[in-house]
Amino acid sequence: MSESSDSNKGDKSDKKGEGAGDGGARSVKTDDGIVEVPRKAERIVVTDNYAALMLLELGLVPVGVPDGTAVQTLMPEKDYARLKDVKTVGAAGTPNSQAIATLKPDLIIDQFYRAKTKPLGDIAPVAFFDWGTSGALWHEQVAKVAGAVGREDELTGLKKRYETRLKEVRTKYRKQIATSTWAPLSGGPSGKFFLGTPLVTVMREVGLKIGAGLPDDEAGFVTRSYEEIDVLDDCTALIYPVQFDGKPTPTTKQLLDQKLWKKVPAVKAGRAFTSKHFLMPNYTFALGAVDEIEGMLQKL
Repeated sequence: MSESSDSNKGDKSDKKGEGAGDGGARSVKTDDGIVEVPRKAERIVVTDNYAALMLLELGLVPVGVPDGTAVQTLMPEKDYARLKDVKTVGAAGTPNSQAIATLKPDLIIDQFYRAKTKPLGDIAPVAFFDWGTSGALWHEQVAKVAGAVGREDELTGLKKRYETRLKEVRTKYRKQIATSTWAPLSGGPSGKFFLGTPLVTVMREVGLKIGAGLPDDEAGFVTRSYEEIDVLDDCTALIYPVQFDGKPTPTTKQLLDQKLWKKVPAVKAGRAFTSKHFLMPNYTFALGAVDEIEGMLQKL
């Protein structure tokens, strides 16, 4: 979790934040140390599409996003509508400093590309929260971003809605949850598939037992070959991803077309379910995933 403090309220802090957001600055603990950020940042550039979606549900539209962030098949329509006209700042991992400077941001948020984004501190404060190698869960990253932009109150409401839905589903489908075993998986390259996904976090919080030999401390993605597909035999139900147009990605389509896939017990029983919320950038996706899982439990 990120830690922020309003303790720096002296002249130095206020002068540094002058003209940014609603005035003033505060200290935020990032993975690169303490960074002075605007008390209420308004012009935010993000260097990955996950952060863009995190900001949207906190009530903020970034002024700059990486190329290819606004893809209609990868997000809810309302999110696409808010992002489709946002200026782009270069490919993910190779931010264009000139394009970013033109947008006059008061904050830059990065979760994956420390070496590339650290020099951007000459343009605006950079809040780096390592997701790529830290092992942090999705809700931990959302909390860090909310702290960086001063939107903790908005996050509290989202978290409460999520926890309420979890309790509703756990209570209503107690029997189905207790008598089933699950695994999420997706297609991979060159005759392989992946066990696990950030969706596992939500599945576990619903109370689902995860099978297929996925370790308790693992969220994904664990590589398996098609020849190892029998690891799924202990599963009552499976979940695989589709895009928001209902179609699987090419690699997952290859998996679904395999004869070995069609012989998996859960598949033969008609219990291989689809999810549009397979990745987990925010509470909006998590709530969507809980709704989907409820629909699956109704069919057991």
